[in-house]
Amino acid sequence: MAHIHSVISEAPAYNITQMEFYDHVAPKINPRLHNIFKKILTGSQIRKRHFSTGLDQMTGLTEQKRVGDKFSIWKDTTMEFWTRQAKDVIKKAGLMPDEIDGICTSTTSGFITPDPSVLIQHELGLRGDIIRLPLFGFGCSGGQAAIHRVDEYLTAFPDRAILVFVGEALSTQYEEALSVSTIVSNSIFGDGYATMLMVGNEHRLAAKSQIELMNIKSIIFPNCDFAIGQWMTDEGIHTHIDAKLPRLIRSSVKAPLEAMFSESGVKASDVDYWICHAGGPKVMEVFAETMQLEEKHLHDTMETYRNYGNQSSVSVVTALDRILSTNTEEGLGYMMAIGPGIHMEYSLCKVTPRPEQNQLAHRRSALREAVEV
Repeated sequence: MAHIHSVISEAPAYNITQMEFYDHVAPKINPRLHNIFKKILTGSQIRKRHFSTGLDQMTGLTEQKRVGDKFSIWKDTTMEFWTRQAKDVIKKAGLMPDEIDGICTSTTSGFITPDPSVLIQHELGLRGDIIRLPLFGFGCSGGQAAIHRVDEYLTAFPDRAILVFVGEALSTQYEEALSVSTIVSNSIFGDGYATMLMVGNEHRLAAKSQIELMNIKSIIFPNCDFAIGQWMTDEGIHTHIDAKLPRLIRSSVKAPLEAMFSESGVKASDVDYWICHAGGPKVMEVFAETMQLEEKHLHDTMETYRNYGNQSSVSVVTALDRILSTNTEEGLGYMMAIGPGIHMEYSLCKVTPRPEQNQLAHRRSALREAVEV
């Protein structure tokens, strides 16, 4: 199995509370929807979200149907974060750029050909023979899917090192609120960008890595095709979230998880770190009830959600970064992300936080906690 050596997750500078968002957006929608809009915002339990552009530009580009400009913001912001994070990760790992063997990218916020891995290869001066693993269309399960696809590659080539990039500029997908489903998506999603260095079991950095993947799984639930989904319209990307999502998860999630725990010879009570993509309070309530978890078990996951919103593919990586930044004890970890499909990526892993590799992360965590208080 492969290892995650190090993780960096960040959010862009535009920091917006839910009520600031309401005050800006409410005048632009049908007054009959104001009460339900405010109810959704307050019920989300989100304190704040981070956007890659200001509210005026975000709503203005939508009203003017400037889809191309939205994608330019996605591309420019994504490349800015990913290249800076990659340089930091490579330097702190003690690697040279020519020691990177491949790039995996995961995003559902924008689309370009060639994919961003080619641009990153140019920016970082990586070898021309690197492998490229671009993932698109996974949505909220994309971060976990990227980790798992790279794990499979590194299991076959255990002496190699891969950079894994996950990023979402979901503020560029803001839509005019013509339905309750659109109001929900406008009210919960936030932007984020993350970079991980993954290595195979025979790489010299494996022994210094913070996550050792042990058992990875992937499953598509039946008859749920567009309970969560995105598709293109004349106005840009439309996001749909079905109100029956928690019920679908309740009926589908338990059996595959129990099978994995049984296969691995462990119980849910053996897990020290629950590292999950938080789709929202109702989804996490269903998950906690299904797995018989207490509130403390999902504290880091929910704090990630409350302080950043639903970052789609990035959420699980932000939660992982938080756990590695605020803990020092070795333990068993469970990682999980659920996205469109409905598709779930989930795994067991050995977690070994290494404070000396997380100096920047510790400072970021201290800033987060100060804001949370």
